Amino acid sequence: MQQRNTHLPVAPMAITLLVLLSITGCADSTCRTLSGRWSTREGQSFYFKENGRGLWLIRFGSKIDTFPMAYRYDCEKQPIELDLSGFETGPLAGKTLFGILEWNSDTSFRFDAEAGTSPAVRPSTFESDQTQKFFMEKE
Repeated sequence: MQQRNTHLPVAPMAITLLVLLSITGCADSTCRTLSGRWSTREGQSFYFKENGRGLWLIRFGSKIDTFPMAYRYDCEKQPIELDLSGFETGPLAGKTLFGILEWNSDTSFRFDAEAGTSPAVRPSTFESDQTQKFFMEKE
């Protein structure tokens, strides 16, 4: 009785699988949803709503100033871009904070930004003296 070889070639299948994974891949771990409240735990918080609007809360002693803002989050860029704008009062009125963001985990990210009227001021790397770390806060 003659036996047929029913083994599939493993190398071509493995290569095909790797190519498919590189094209479709697993979900990009750097592109996470940015919503809810995030705090530096040192007096600053961002509250991001789904409609591109949010609040920036800054604590000064026992008082908290609240600044309504708009935000643009682009996780397709590298580094990820987070721009904060729409400030009506204070030193940022009429300006945008052009920023970069890097996720440390699902519950924290670091953020660095420069104020200006053009994206040309956006930092390209994180400066340790200006970068702030934010943590997800429970609602």
